[in-house]
Amino acid sequence: MATAKEFVLRVSKIDGVAGCLLVRDDGVLLGQTLDDPEVFSSLVVLSGSLGQDIMARTGFSYCRHLSYLRRGKRHFYVFPIENYLLGVVQRSDSYVPDMLDAVYRLISRVSTRSSAVAAGGS
Repeated sequence: MATAKEFVLRVSKIDGVAGCLLVRDDGVLLGQTLDDPEVFSSLVVLSGSLGQDIMARTGFSYCRHLSYLRRGKRHFYVFPIENYLLGVVQRSDSYVPDMLDAVYRLISRVSTRSSAVAAGGS
């Protein structure tokens, strides 16, 4: 991944993605393709924190994504990527399994953690 902005542009071109944002886990917005990133950036950071708490309490070692269902099927997904969080807004007409697979594939190219988990590591 050359830059955060290039990564965000690649994610936003995935079929089924209406827009996205990339936030560092400390809340710094690194790139976005949404009209209202401030609405989602707080939710992304809070989700990352809650995801960590859920994993710690339940004994899970990794969370692929958290999802929030919204009216109009424009659901919102949060993907942890090492020290970053990717928020993705789904297009209402998308086929979700294909969209999620495409996002996972792109994340696996930039994340050593995701690559290790996909290969059977912890």
